[in-house]
Amino acid sequence: MLWNAYGEIGILDFELNNNTGVNDSTGRIKIICKIEDEKSHGRLYMKINIFDLTWFIHGIENNKDINFLIHDGSYSKPDKYAKAKLLKYVDTKLKSIGKGQYFITLNVDELEKESIEDFDAMGAIVAKFRRGDDEVNRFFGFRYKN
Repeated sequence: MLWNAYGEIGILDFELNNNTGVNDSTGRIKIICKIEDEKSHGRLYMKINIFDLTWFIHGIENNKDINFLIHDGSYSKPDKYAKAKLLKYVDTKLKSIGKGQYFITLNVDELEKESIEDFDAMGAIVAKFRRGDDEVNRFFGFRYKN
């Protein structure tokens, strides 16, 4: 997936480490996930998304029980071009597998207008909200305001 977003290859490696403490967040498994230029907030966010997506798609391909993934707000930092490429890749991949749902939240300025139009034409946009004081575009009874 990194290749599809940035045109480069990253590292995802797992190592059993018996010397870790009981309270380590990943237990005895050491996870190494490397994308070049990790000083960028966008790359850091994208690294997390790609890590999650790798496990998600692997699970779907191997008939695991969880067939959906939700990323809420995690696409706010990555650059628009890489973001659109990754989302289109995931859409194509899930359609080729024939199952799986990937839900994300985006602000309209987080993708190029053409990408939003493409996703809208594909029927990939589930809900659109506009902020305002009127009674339209509500979700779960909450009105979105500035």
